[in-house]
Amino acid sequence: MTSRDVKIDPIKVPDVECIIQEVSDRQRRKNNIILYNVSENVLNNRNDQVAADMELVGELLQMLDVSVDNLRTIRLGKFDSSRTDMKRPIKVCLPDGDIASKAFQRRQKLRTSDKFKNVFLVKDKTPMQLKLYRIRVAN
Repeated sequence: MTSRDVKIDPIKVPDVECIIQEVSDRQRRKNNIILYNVSENVLNNRNDQVAADMELVGELLQMLDVSVDNLRTIRLGKFDSSRTDMKRPIKVCLPDGDIASKAFQRRQKLRTSDKFKNVFLVKDKTPMQLKLYRIRVAN
């Protein structure tokens, strides 16, 4: 069989590109976890807010017996200064996927804490994973 004998269906080529994009996106997100239902302190400037989030996430990870030196936190969603009860999710970018998996496996420990009993920890999912999840839940 030569290269001239191989026929590529032009309709399926974009599907392959989408699959490669999805796999790449999943690899990039495997180091992340997302925390829901975390109260947000309304502080004067962004740097103070980031520092407060880092301290809170560090405390949460310490409770899960996960030690991390290098992490990054990002509040998801738009900030609304008129609301005092903001609870935007926090995306936690960890240096390694194993650390994220360890935190995810130990997430039930949060229920024993007064401070974190209402916090939900989930894996960072791609839009395709979220769409598939919604379809499965609906059925």
